[in-house]
Amino acid sequence: MGEVFEIHRKRRFTLEQARDLLPVVRRVTKQAQDEISKMTAQLSVMNATSNKSALEEQVQTRFRSWADKIQKLGCEAKGAWLVDFDSGEGYYCWRYPESTLEHFHGYEEGFGGRTRIQ
Repeated sequence: MGEVFEIHRKRRFTLEQARDLLPVVRRVTKQAQDEISKMTAQLSVMNATSNKSALEEQVQTRFRSWADKIQKLGCEAKGAWLVDFDSGEGYYCWRYPESTLEHFHGYEEGFGGRTRIQ
C-alpha cells in the first residue's frame, strides 16, 4: 500500500514535503480529470437541454469535489488542474499533467510569474 499522509487544512510545505505529496495530488487530479473529460465529451454531443443541465451540474460537482480533496491535503486548487503548495514565501506550483514539481512563484505573481526551481 502507498504512503499515508495526514489530512490537513492549509499548511506550509518544504520542497521535499511537496514533492512527497505530489503522487497523491497527481492521482486525485488524474482521476477527476478523466471523469470530467468523459462527461464533457458526452456534453458535446447532447441536444436535450434538461439532460445537458444535469450533466453540467455533475461536472461542476465533480470539480468542486476535486478542489475539496486538494484542500484537505493542505494544498490550494487555483484553477482547473492547477495546485499550489504554500512554502511560506510563495508557492511551489504544479499543473496536471506535469510529472514533477518544478516551478515556484511568489504570492503576488501567480501562475504567469512562475519560474523553474533550480
